[in-house]
Amino acid sequence: MNRRNFVKAVAMAPLLAEQTPFALASLPAGVPGRGVEESESQMPMRDRFELTLRRVLQGDSPAFTEEFLLADVRPTPERRFTNFSGDTSGRYIGALATATRVYGKQFPALDALVSKVIALQKPDGYFGSAFHYDKPTDEDLALLWGNGRLLVGLIEYYRLRPSAPVLSACRRIGDFLVRVGPLMLSNEIREAFGAQHFASSYICWTQQTEGLANLYECTHDARYRRLAEEIAAAIERLPGDHAHGYLTSLRGVMDLYQATADPRLLKQCELAWQDVADSTDLLITGGVPEGWSPNNHRTEGCAEADWVRLSLALWKATGQAKYLSMSERAIFNELAFNQFATGDFGHRVYTETGLPAAGAVRAWWCCTLHGLRCFPDVQTSAFRAGKHGLLFDMPIDSRVETAELSAAAESSLAENGTVRIRIAAAGNASAALAIRKPEWADKLEIRLNGSVREFPIGNGYVAIERAWVAGDTIEIKYGMQLRSEPSGKNRVAYSYGPWLLGAAASANPDYFNELTIENKLLASKNVAQPVRQRSAQPFSVPIAARAFRYTPAEYPDQPGTVVLRAIAEQAGQPTTSWELRLLSDESV
Repeated sequence: MNRRNFVKAVAMAPLLAEQTPFALASLPAGVPGRGVEESESQMPMRDRFELTLRRVLQGDSPAFTEEFLLADVRPTPERRFTNFSGDTSGRYIGALATATRVYGKQFPALDALVSKVIALQKPDGYFGSAFHYDKPTDEDLALLWGNGRLLVGLIEYYRLRPSAPVLSACRRIGDFLVRVGPLMLSNEIREAFGAQHFASSYICWTQQTEGLANLYECTHDARYRRLAEEIAAAIERLPGDHAHGYLTSLRGVMDLYQATADPRLLKQCELAWQDVADSTDLLITGGVPEGWSPNNHRTEGCAEADWVRLSLALWKATGQAKYLSMSERAIFNELAFNQFATGDFGHRVYTETGLPAAGAVRAWWCCTLHGLRCFPDVQTSAFRAGKHGLLFDMPIDSRVETAELSAAAESSLAENGTVRIRIAAAGNASAALAIRKPEWADKLEIRLNGSVREFPIGNGYVAIERAWVAGDTIEIKYGMQLRSEPSGKNRVAYSYGPWLLGAAASANPDYFNELTIENKLLASKNVAQPVRQRSAQPFSVPIAARAFRYTPAEYPDQPGTVVLRAIAEQAGQPTTSWELRLLSDESV
C-alpha cells in the first residue's frame, strides 16, 4: 500500500463507522496533475502532515468534536486533563490556523469554535476554574499552562483572521498574566513548584514567554514585553523537569528576540540549546526525552516538536549549520518515529538499547496537536529566500514563492536518493539557486533539465545561477552510504544518509527473544547487503534497508539474518519494538 492510499484508508475508516460530528474541511490538494493512485508519492512530508490532519479532523478514539474541545475552557470533567484549561482547545486552534496560513486551506467551523471559546472567558481574563491568588496550587499551575497554550492558539488565529473580539480576548489573558506576574515570579512560588511537580511545575509559568512575546508583537504593549523578559530570566533546566515546558519557554524567548532584536535573548537560547545538545539527554534519534535526567525514561511528541522548532528558529536567526543539522536529524528520525500509524504523536519508552513496543501511548491531549503544529515550521524551512535567489536547505517536498523564483520540490529520497525541483515561475533577471550539501551526503549529482552538470560548491552549497524559465527542472542525487559509529558499552549504531537504522520486531521476529540485546552482528566479516525486496508499508525507506548476518545469543552455532531499516518506517505500521544500539564484531 502506498502512502497516499494509506492516508486515505486511515481517514476513511472512522467515517465508514459513523459520521464525524465536527468535520472541518478537506485537505490540501497534491501537486497538480499528480494522481493519488501512483505507486509511490513524491510528497512524503506532505503525506505525514495529511495523515495527522485527517486524524485530527476525522479520526476517533477520541474524536475532536466541538463539545470535546470546549470542555477544557468551561471546564467540565468530560475527558482527561480539562484542568489544563485551554490546553487542548488552544493547540487545536493554533495548529489549524497556522496550517491554513501555510498550506492555504480553509477550516470554516474554526471560526465558530473560536467565538464559542472566547465567550467563556472569565471576568478576570483567564479561562477555566477559579484561580487562587492567595496561595496557588498545582491546579492553578495547570490552569496557567492551559491559558498559555490558548493565548498562543488565539494569537495564531488572530494573525490568520484579525478581529477586535479575538485580540481583546488575548489582551485580557495578557492582563491577567501581568496581574499575577509579581506573585508567580516570587522566590516562594519558584521554590514551591519544583521539578517534582512535573506537568504542573514552574514551567507552567515560564512557558508564558511564547504567548506574551507574540502578544507584544501584535499590540506593542510594553507591559507584555517587560513581563516576558522577567520570565525569560527565570528559565532554568532542572534535573527531572518537563522537557516540553522548558523548550516551549525557550521558543518563547526566541519569539521575543524576533520581536525585539535583543541579542541577550538570542544568546540565552543558544547557550541553553548547546547545554541540551552536549548532555546525555540528546537521544540517539536526534530527539529529547519527556523529562530531563534522571527522569528520561520515555520520549514525548511535544518535546520532539519543540526541539525541532527551536533548532529551526535558531538556524534562521544565526545561519549556523549545527542548528539545521540537528533539526534535520530529529525530523528524519525522532519526529518520524514518534508519529503513529493513526497520525497521532505521543510517548515511547526509551531503554539503553532501543524503544520497546510496550508503553507506547497516543497522547491525543497534546502531542497529536503539537505534532500537527510542527509541520508548517518544517514546510517553511526547506526553501528560503536569499539576496539574489533561493536556497534549498532540506531535502523534503516543499514549495516556495518569491519575486525572483517560485519552485516546488518533490522528494523520492527514500526510494532512490533523489529530489527534483521544478521552477514554477521566474523573474526577468538572472537568479541563483543554492542547494545545501548535508553532512550525511558524500556528494551531490546535479542534473539540469536532464543533463548532468558540474557546478561550484562553497560554504556547503552548490550554486546554480542562470536566467530561469518556468518548467526548468533540477534533479539532485544525494550520494549516501552505510555508516556506523560507536554507541557506548561496546555497541554500534548504524545509519544511512539522514536515517538512523534499527532492527524492528515486526520485520525480524526470529531476532527478538529473551536475549535479544546480546545478539551480535557479524558486520566486519560480512558486508551488509542492500535489501532488494521492497517493503509494502507506507513511509518505507527502501534505499536504507540493509541485511546483516548475526550470531543469536541463544544458539550461536546457528547464525541468522537480520534486516536493519530506517526507524522512520515505524509511522507506517502498528507499534513494534526496535533495537538501535547493537552488539557488533565491529566494536570488538
